[in-house]
Amino acid sequence: MTETVCYRHPGRPAGVRCQRCDKPICPDCMNSAAVGFQCPSCFNEGVKSIPRARTSLGGVARGNTQIVTITLIVLNVLVFIAVSAGSPRVLNDLVLFPVLVESQPWRLLTSAFTHQQIFHIFSNLFMLWVLGQQLEQLLGRLRFALLYLLSALGGGIAVWQLSAPTGATLGASGAVLGLVGALLVISKARNLDITWIIGYVAVTAIFSVIVPNVSWQGHLGGFITGAAVAWLYLQDTKRRRAKSRR
Repeated sequence: MTETVCYRHPGRPAGVRCQRCDKPICPDCMNSAAVGFQCPSCFNEGVKSIPRARTSLGGVARGNTQIVTITLIVLNVLVFIAVSAGSPRVLNDLVLFPVLVESQPWRLLTSAFTHQQIFHIFSNLFMLWVLGQQLEQLLGRLRFALLYLLSALGGGIAVWQLSAPTGATLGASGAVLGLVGALLVISKARNLDITWIIGYVAVTAIFSVIVPNVSWQGHLGGFITGAAVAWLYLQDTKRRRAKSRR
């Protein structure tokens, strides 16, 4: 009598057969299923077919809801250290000079990760930590990362188009204001209290106008971009929910 062997490991005897494909499998290839055992291939296919859990705003739900926020903070800190410890050229290669954007477009984003003063980076990263945790949990990692980067880019584009060609702009304020704009749109859509958000926006707007060397262009561009991205996320969430009811 011929002994049945595992289809994946011909040298090993098979104890059971896969409940889906009926192929013989050894103990190492046995994966517990709802009924009986499945081979690795069938088990993996079954896992792929299970819909991913999603956040309330359509993103893929993950266990760690702070990883992107922490990563962004670390990147800002690393750039700050590089700027502080490096030659002046490091700073000059990262900041946003509108006149150089056409030949060096990366400045639209690198400037949003660049700081010189301790107070500047502390204030931006503090707000990133406060807002980022909440938004990353609501949106999921990918959507939150896109929100932040697009807000940073929107702020950079506004500076490029509206600022003096030879002026230098740096800092994560535009990206952070994008998070504020997104939270305002989301909170308004959910009928939540937005008093503190309106107050923060008002104070920032006044600060941007009366304090010298503050880029109101970057603040405005980031805020509008973040609000627009959040609105698109809300529309996509509504579409998904309507589709699931059909």
